[in-house]
Amino acid sequence: MFYVNRLFPELPLYAGDEGAYLIRALYGDRLLSHPDAYRQLQSVDNAVYFFLMRLVDALSLNVLSWLRLIGAASYFGGLGLLYTLAVKACGRTTALGFLLIAALFPFYRFVFTAMPEGLFIGLLCLIAWVLHQTYLSRPRLNAIIAGALIAILVLLKPHGLVAAISFVVVSFIDTWLRKGTWASLGGRLILFAAAFMATGTAIGLLADRSLPAALLFFQGSYYGQQLSHAPGPDSLFVALLAAGSMVAWCAVLMAVPVLAGLRKPVLRLLGRTEEQLDQGDVVFLFVLLCAAGAIAMVTIFAFKVSFMVIETRRIWGRYFEFYTPLLWLLAAGPLSRWEAVSRWRDRLPAAVLILLGACGLLLVFALGVQLFPWDGTAIEAFTTPEAVRFPFGYLGGSRLLAFVATVAIAAATLFGVRLRVAWPAYFVILGLLSTRSDDAWVGELARRNRAVEHELHIARNLTAGSKTLVIASDMNDGHIAFLRLDGRTSVVVDPGAPPPELTRGYRHLVVLRDRPVGEQWSWSFRGEALSIYDRKMEKTAP
Repeated sequence: MFYVNRLFPELPLYAGDEGAYLIRALYGDRLLSHPDAYRQLQSVDNAVYFFLMRLVDALSLNVLSWLRLIGAASYFGGLGLLYTLAVKACGRTTALGFLLIAALFPFYRFVFTAMPEGLFIGLLCLIAWVLHQTYLSRPRLNAIIAGALIAILVLLKPHGLVAAISFVVVSFIDTWLRKGTWASLGGRLILFAAAFMATGTAIGLLADRSLPAALLFFQGSYYGQQLSHAPGPDSLFVALLAAGSMVAWCAVLMAVPVLAGLRKPVLRLLGRTEEQLDQGDVVFLFVLLCAAGAIAMVTIFAFKVSFMVIETRRIWGRYFEFYTPLLWLLAAGPLSRWEAVSRWRDRLPAAVLILLGACGLLLVFALGVQLFPWDGTAIEAFTTPEAVRFPFGYLGGSRLLAFVATVAIAAATLFGVRLRVAWPAYFVILGLLSTRSDDAWVGELARRNRAVEHELHIARNLTAGSKTLVIASDMNDGHIAFLRLDGRTSVVVDPGAPPPELTRGYRHLVVLRDRPVGEQWSWSFRGEALSIYDRKMEKTAP
C-alpha cells in the first residue's frame, strides 16, 4: 500500500528525472521556440516515452497518475510473461514459488513513478518472451521482431542499447556451441540490424528529428553530452569503485540463479555434455548479458563523470537491480533441478559468492560509497545515517540487520533450505528495511512539496499575464515550478543572488529558497518555500 499510494500525488517524486521527461514531452515546442525558457534542462530525448506521455496527456487530466499506473502494470505484466516461461520449465506450482521471489524483490519502488523504468522492464520481458518462442524455431522472424522491439527499447530509454549488443553476442555464442554455420549467423544479424535501424529511424523521423539524428537514434543525447567531458583526476578509482559496488551486490542477489542457469552452457563449452542449448538457455544468456552490459555501461559513465563530485561514489541500483527478478524467473527450470539433486558441495560456491558479495559491500562502504533513497531499491537496506550525503530526517541505520540477513541467506543456501521459502523471506526483509529509509526521505519531501504546491498556485495567480522568471536552487525545484506554472515562465537554476543582467526584462521573480535579489525588486509574497518579487516602478520626473 505504501507504494500504491504513490499513484496519486500531483507532483513528481523523482522531480529531477520525471520532471525532465514531462517538460520535454509536454512543452517541447515552447522550448524550441523559446530556448531561454529553460536552458539548463537535461537534453533527454526518449522519443517512444514522449509519444506515450503526449497520448496520456491528450486522453487524461491526470498525466502523472496514469503514467505511474502504466509503468506498474507493465512491470508486473512483464514478470507475468516470464512466469509463463517458468511454468513450461518446471510446472505451475514450482513456478509460482519463483514468481513470488520475483514479485517480492523491492524494485516495485521505481515502477510506481512517471519514469520509464516499468515500461522498459515490461518491454525487455516481452523481448525475452519473443526470443523464447521464435529464436530456434523461426530464426528469421525472430531477428526481425527482436530488432524492431530492441529499437523501441532504446528509444524508450537509452540503456536499451545493451539489449542490442547482447542479442549479437548471444547469437555468436549459440552458433559456436551449436556448431552452426556462420552464414546463417550472418543472415540473422543482417536481418536484426536492418529491422533495428529501420524501426529506430522511422520513429526518429516521426518525432521530427533530422535524418542524420534519426539514423543515430541509439546515441542518447543526454548521456552523449556527459560522456564528452574529460574525466576527473581520480576517474579510474571512481570507476573501479562503481564496478566493485555493483558486482558485489549482484553476487548477493544473483549468484544462485546465475550459477544454476550457466551450468548447461558451461558444460557444453567444456565438452562435458552433448546436450544443446534450448530456448530457455538462450533467453537466460540474453538477459544475463544485458545485466553485465548495464554494469559495464554504468562503470563507463562513472569514469567519464568523475569530475562531478555529486555523481561519484554512488551505487546506481536503479540501472541493474531489476535484472534480479528476471534472472530468478528465467532460471526457474535449472533452479528446480538444482534444488532437487544438489549436495552441499554443489551449493557451496553460491553461498561463498553471497558472502564475498556482502563483504565486498562493506569494503566499498568503507572506501566512501554512499547510498541515496532515489538511487536504489534493495541496496537501501544497508543504509546508515552517515551513508546519506543529503540528510532527510532518517534516524537509525539498518546495515547490521541487512548484513545479518545476508549471512543467514548464505547459510540457508548452503544447508539446502528450499529456495522458494528462504529467498522470499530474504527479499521481504530487504524490502522492509529499504522502505524504512525510503519512507523517511519521502516524508521529509512530502512536507515541503505540500508548501511548494500551495505557494506555486499563489504564484500562478499573482504573475498571470506578466513575464516571469523562476530562480531555483536546484533542478528539482526548477522542474516542479516550470510544470506547475504551465510552462509559461522561464527558469534559471542558480543557488546564489541573481545578477541584474539575468533578471532584465522580467516583471516578476519567483524565488525558491529565498535569497537577496537586488534593490530594484520589492516582494509581494513571502511563504515557506518561495517568495515572489515585483519590479519596482521607475520614478518619472514631474
